[in-house]
Amino acid sequence: MKTNHLWIYAAITVMAISLQARVFAQATPAQKEQFGLPSQYAATAFGQAGSAAGKSFGLTVFVTDITSDDQTQQLATILMQKGQDGLVKAFGDIKDLGRVSPTGSVGTGVRFVRIRPTANGGQHIVMVTDRPISFPELYNSTRSTEYKFGIVTIDVDKDGKGTGKFAPLCKVKFNKNKQLEIENYGQKPFRLANVYKQK
Repeated sequence: MKTNHLWIYAAITVMAISLQARVFAQATPAQKEQFGLPSQYAATAFGQAGSAAGKSFGLTVFVTDITSDDQTQQLATILMQKGQDGLVKAFGDIKDLGRVSPTGSVGTGVRFVRIRPTANGGQHIVMVTDRPISFPELYNSTRSTEYKFGIVTIDVDKDGKGTGKFAPLCKVKFNKNKQLEIENYGQKPFRLANVYKQK
């Protein structure tokens, strides 16, 4: 399923924000204080289509650091030149900058984080990571193995309250026009509601 405009925008934000507004380097103590890092958010994820429709679960999102401008550009170049497999390999050399944890699970470490201040004093947060691929997927060579990334976007106001989306299986690539595209596997992303900052 192709992404809607929100996810295309999120993708462009992920890989190109440093080219448009060189504001962030690796987070300094002052920047961590500005963004309130480390931070922790709670949310409720609601399925919107397919087998997940009507189902919900709790989600905790931890943000401990942000990706630097230089590293953002390096990762974009790797994706453009070497594709998804190259990006997965590059992520393997990056420390976790956060974590996404469904209720009852230790969750998955996040390797890419960008934060953009918003006009209302809030934040737009984009988090990307390579996802664990299960043995049955590999053994059966299912199409899902082509969807190597998970993406979370959160929009919160100055009080740390807001909404977001969670796409656990995504394919990312640059098209022939060098525009970044995100494709979700089989269904719409989970809608994140009741997002609030815990600490």
